Amino acid sequence: MAYTNPVHSTLPGRILARLLLISVGFVLGLALFTPWHKIWASALTKVDEGLPTVGLTWGEIDHDGPLGFRVHDFKITVAQTPGYLHFKQAFVSIGISPLAKVRLDTGGPQCMLELFSNGVFEFEGDLNLTYLLGYSDFKGILHAAGSLFMPQGAILPKDGWVDVRTPLLILPGEKPVEDLAFTASITNEKMDIRDFSIRLPITYKSVGKGVIDPSDLFRTTFDLNGEMTIGREVFPYDVKGTLADAIW
Repeated sequence: MAYTNPVHSTLPGRILARLLLISVGFVLGLALFTPWHKIWASALTKVDEGLPTVGLTWGEIDHDGPLGFRVHDFKITVAQTPGYLHFKQAFVSIGISPLAKVRLDTGGPQCMLELFSNGVFEFEGDLNLTYLLGYSDFKGILHAAGSLFMPQGAILPKDGWVDVRTPLLILPGEKPVEDLAFTASITNEKMDIRDFSIRLPITYKSVGKGVIDPSDLFRTTFDLNGEMTIGREVFPYDVKGTLADAIW
């Protein structure tokens, strides 16, 4: 008895292949020809409009696509606070968790920021103070890290922590500060300062409390309890004041 090899129809396979090619072509066309720079500019405008105490400005948007973009000359201002934060470039990548990753470039040194859908944002990296503050009288490279929870519509973080340190910071008037470290936990406007220390021009180490003024960051108050070392002598030294007093 002769064996007959069954012949299967290839029609369903051809239909699926064509549907796949059409889908791929549609997606590629969408990615290549959609004006993503206009879409991302509109998204930045909506973010700016939703932050009543914060102002955002930016220059050219490029490297744009459905999953991210790069923005040049990105500036952030805060109401009642002089100056602005200036980033040469911000590289934004969209995802699921985190919701977005932002690489902030301050003229060389860079800091990575991760935004999550629950309102938490985490950051770590280096910041060039001279560029960041718009070529002000502050100079130095800060290493900053932290995690903060900002509910929608909040002006201040509900809770979180920050850690900032630098080997050399130049304050207005060319006043140098060496080996500065600052670590604090934040709950609404209150700060629990776990470490504030410097090595020069004086050796000082302290802990304390602080209260953030959301209308003017320079009016933020602090109350520190610490020790100062001069030569071989160590003695208690407490400090109270505002951020403006400490800087200027």
